[in-house]
Amino acid sequence: MKRSIFVALFVWAMVGSVVARAGDVQVSKMALMTFSGEVQIAATPADVWAALTDKDKAVSWCPMWKDASNRQPLAQVGNSMDFVDEWKNPGKSVVIFVDEGKELRLAHVPNDGSYVCQLKIVLTPEGNATRVAATEQYSDALDAPTDKDTAAMMKTEMASYLAGLKAVAEKK
Repeated sequence: MKRSIFVALFVWAMVGSVVARAGDVQVSKMALMTFSGEVQIAATPADVWAALTDKDKAVSWCPMWKDASNRQPLAQVGNSMDFVDEWKNPGKSVVIFVDEGKELRLAHVPNDGSYVCQLKIVLTPEGNATRVAATEQYSDALDAPTDKDTAAMMKTEMASYLAGLKAVAEKK
């Protein structure tokens, strides 16, 4: 009987402490912005894939990887590349999905954890060319004007890296 009372008191104390800790959870709202763009590249999907995933070529078309100290090919899940984003935040881009020659997904996370960005790039053959469609989902704080600044910056960034990928893939 004493043991049952002790167990009941112990369980009650643990539940009470969990409930007390749950009340300490802070909640903030974040915007999830989605950006998409596409470009037609006068190259085969294999040539575009090589430009997209080769560690040295990737550094030449994506501005945030220019100073990457950790350069790994972007063709294998788990591989990563260090970055410095448009706001000078250092972080890591990690490959999270690969369908070789067709689709690449990356997660970009700054070291300070202030946002998360997921990038999906899909290659589609079109005759003698390849259509590259990019979609980014980007979290950001809801306090204006931060989200508007982020949207403007990311649209410009996407246009820049798609143009860069086109230039690298079409260069033979």
